[in-house]
Amino acid sequence: MQQNKQSIGEQIRSIRKAKGITINELSRITGFTASFISQFERDITKGSIASIQKIASALDINVSSLFHGFETENQTLQSVSIIRKENRREMTYPDGKTIDYLLTEMKGNLEVIYSVVEPGGGSGDHYSHESEQECVVILKGQMEISVDQSTFILNQGDTINFSSRLPHAWRNIGNDSLEVIWIITPPSF
Repeated sequence: MQQNKQSIGEQIRSIRKAKGITINELSRITGFTASFISQFERDITKGSIASIQKIASALDINVSSLFHGFETENQTLQSVSIIRKENRREMTYPDGKTIDYLLTEMKGNLEVIYSVVEPGGGSGDHYSHESEQECVVILKGQMEISVDQSTFILNQGDTINFSSRLPHAWRNIGNDSLEVIWIITPPSF
């Protein structure tokens, strides 16, 4: 499946325009300056995961809708979907250090994301979303994650569970790539 891979900013601009929302209206809703939104849409400035989440919420979309490319195999069983590695939806964050791959379809009760985060990459500011529960599994590397008022260091094989509604932020504090599985229910990211 070949698709034109627009940046996150370009996708947000297209969605904003399609919904008939001006930059000034989006600025008022999000609290970000019109200048920041304009520069973000044109890839002149970078946004954190928290700012992307806030803009997506203001546009009434899930962040997962910004993932690129997605194809599932047609199954005879309605309750079965297979997403081959080469067909995963992908989203590269503005810092260029984080790439997410959506491992599940956009429907259902569970959202699974595989992330590869380069050293120093992370979410930026604290953010939260409307899901109930989040589980993070560290496949490789080392992550510092703050949930509410507590900070934890997670290493390969470690797992953390928390309410997605609590403010949280994370970053790769290791010298190597961090590989993480995020399991979110219900899907809202």
